[in-house]
Amino acid sequence: MDTTRLRPHRHLLWRGIGAILAFCIPTFGALIFVTAPDGPWMVVLTSEVILLLVLCIAVYRYLRTGIWVDAAGIAERGFFLSRGRVPLAQIGSLVSANVFRAGGADTVPQLFICDHDGQQLVRLRGQFWSEESMRAIMTILEAPVVEIAHPVSTMELHRDYPGLLYWFERRPILAYLLFAGLLALGGVGLYALLVLLGATS
Repeated sequence: MDTTRLRPHRHLLWRGIGAILAFCIPTFGALIFVTAPDGPWMVVLTSEVILLLVLCIAVYRYLRTGIWVDAAGIAERGFFLSRGRVPLAQIGSLVSANVFRAGGADTVPQLFICDHDGQQLVRLRGQFWSEESMRAIMTILEAPVVEIAHPVSTMELHRDYPGLLYWFERRPILAYLLFAGLLALGGVGLYALLVLLGATS
């Protein structure tokens, strides 16, 4: 049985690398210039090395990201998490929709692979996956396809298809609060590290 591998948009990788380097090179260059030779230049250099390592790991994980699909089922290896193989018998429907971007008037295509209870199993968003990839899945998997004819918002999707969205899309206020809390904890942790290294007092 032939298996098709689908890959996310490659241009996102190069844009991300370019944006990070465009920010980091002048920023760390200026910090090294300001802190050398008597300042905490070692802290700056260590931070730069750590950031480059994180960037290399991110590139590696992005290159490994993909979806494998054949007539018997589908499997996903995501950037953060991976989903094991989902057999065709577990798939109840494929929902195709054009969803409005948050706060915008333009839409992005999305494909939801759902179980028999309407819960999302695999999701493809147009920001990361091409429409050709979505059509390939709809062609290969012999499951009922629900095509929403008109553009919809996430609120409409939540109302009509409550099992499709991620938890943070269903509870945006809670997601914002958690994100703000994580940022605050990160800031406190960074300050504590700088104090420990003697970079500040």
